[in-house]
Amino acid sequence: MFFAQIVAFILVMVLFEAYQPGVAGLRPLDSVFGSLAALCCLWAAGQLAVRRLLERLAGADPPTDPARATRRLESLLHGGAIACFVLMITALDLKAQLMAVPALAQWQTLSGLCAAGIYLCCLVVVWWTMQPLEARVFYRDLGRWAHVRAQARFVAPVLFPWLIAVAVQDLALALWPAADGWLRTAWGDLAFLSLLMILMSLLFPPLVRRWWGCRPLPEGPTRDVAARTLRRLGVSVAEIVDWPILEGRVLTAGILGLAPGLRYLLVTKALAQALDETEIAAVTAHEAGHVRHRHMLAYILFFLGFFLAIFALTGSFNLLMGWLVYLLSAFDWGMAALSTPAQEANPLTLLLALPLVIFLALYVRFGMGFFMRHFERQADFFSLEAMGSAEPLIGALERIASLSGNIRDVPSWHHFSVAQRVEALRQAQAEPRLIAAHGRMLRRALVIYALCLGLLVGAGLAADHSGAGSALQEAVITRLLEERAALRPDDAGVRLELGLLRYQQGDERRALGDLRMAVDLDPDNAEALNSLAWLLVTAKEESLRRPERALVLAEKAVRLRPEPHIWDTLAEAYLANGRPDQAEAAAAAALAAGPKEQRAYFEEQYQRFKRAAQEAKSR
Repeated sequence: MFFAQIVAFILVMVLFEAYQPGVAGLRPLDSVFGSLAALCCLWAAGQLAVRRLLERLAGADPPTDPARATRRLESLLHGGAIACFVLMITALDLKAQLMAVPALAQWQTLSGLCAAGIYLCCLVVVWWTMQPLEARVFYRDLGRWAHVRAQARFVAPVLFPWLIAVAVQDLALALWPAADGWLRTAWGDLAFLSLLMILMSLLFPPLVRRWWGCRPLPEGPTRDVAARTLRRLGVSVAEIVDWPILEGRVLTAGILGLAPGLRYLLVTKALAQALDETEIAAVTAHEAGHVRHRHMLAYILFFLGFFLAIFALTGSFNLLMGWLVYLLSAFDWGMAALSTPAQEANPLTLLLALPLVIFLALYVRFGMGFFMRHFERQADFFSLEAMGSAEPLIGALERIASLSGNIRDVPSWHHFSVAQRVEALRQAQAEPRLIAAHGRMLRRALVIYALCLGLLVGAGLAADHSGAGSALQEAVITRLLEERAALRPDDAGVRLELGLLRYQQGDERRALGDLRMAVDLDPDNAEALNSLAWLLVTAKEESLRRPERALVLAEKAVRLRPEPHIWDTLAEAYLANGRPDQAEAAAAAALAAGPKEQRAYFEEQYQRFKRAAQEAKSR
């Protein structure tokens, strides 16, 4: 459940960051009441679904596997919570309302906390509606509010790594504004996240222990058996603690932390009361197996691998989205959506997150999920070898399954079912060679994972440097501008943009037609005059050059807007018309105008025209 919430939270934050709202179309109160109505709809749908499943459980033809049916419904409702979140930030303008607050727009920490709070409200509705069903199936006698509080307390640490990351980044940018450029780059993001993840892997366990309220496990048989087992297996922990997850009513244990001084063995009260001493030892040996096989380090590397892959595939994702946008622009409705003014909300911006969402789902579900299931199996085999028999762990698993609502046949994406684990243990006990074979299989899988990650990163970086994404982006923009020009034939600005784009693409003839049309539509548009003059004097196709006409246009553009780049065009026009002295003067005027960018270019141009003037005098 904890890992599932990590994935859900990453998904929610990706969607929140991807969506770019315009000016809110609803009033703030309308957004709030609309969001409350959406939560009510989620609650009503959940209530109806839970009531129907409870009626089936009490009827003559109940589900053959109540636990599996409950988990399936829970997954559906969590999907509904994400859908409700998306509806609230898009159609109901909640993000637009938030971004209208200056502090929220400036500080990613604050806006992200608001996003997390919105999603948490959706989760509270799900937890509230699911409580009667979970009490019925999993024998958890918590009241509704106690259940909601316990769930919120359990999943809240999912936020900690992200919260610390964005808070540190916001603080760094506030104290050292010069770092903004580097931190906003892909390499800066990757280095920052990697360093922070390494630090969090050390600091997360004590932080979470305090948040969950874990206290040292009282002296007694459970603590003694666990401590003896850990010592015998050579695993050090800072403390063995009572794990109050859902008020200690869940039958589970875990081990948390990389460094021995910051590592904790967690045991719930329900588990300590349900198992005998031999079974407690077997469960402890299982958790020790995670440490001895360095599974927690592998999980950190998997997350770092995910960040590295995302960094490398950014260009490829943009290329995919470029193709999607290009296809959409072929349809009238797609063109209308893509042409949405910047001040208006455009839900299509959510599509920018689509490749990342798909990659996240595949990476976690099929990549990490495979290793997580087999890491659990490897820890089971470690317990078998440590105890000398599979029976203690089998007994513990069977008891946990029975007391947790008969979940023996319920698998998850990150755990084999108890039935599958018991079967694997019995086979390994009968054929010990299977343990070594499983270890070899995992090592081969890790090598394959590393090779695939390397190939993926290499291919992503190669695609990023191929220029295909830029070409596709230009094609999309060209199509959008052509459509806009057809809809607004009297818009000189659109014709100017289209002409400039075609000039950059090397299509000088069509660019010339667009720029001429822009000047005809707006004869006093300095940029249009300057752009047409530049093309008429520098065209690679000499038949298109008209230096006399270019000079007239450039002189008029300078009178309207005496800016450095326009003076530079006038200098080119003077030189093309055989007047190098005036070209030198125009180039000097360009420098005197104080260019804020590309000053080296203007200085080089001045020296060029100066040499041309000197050569003309020497003749």
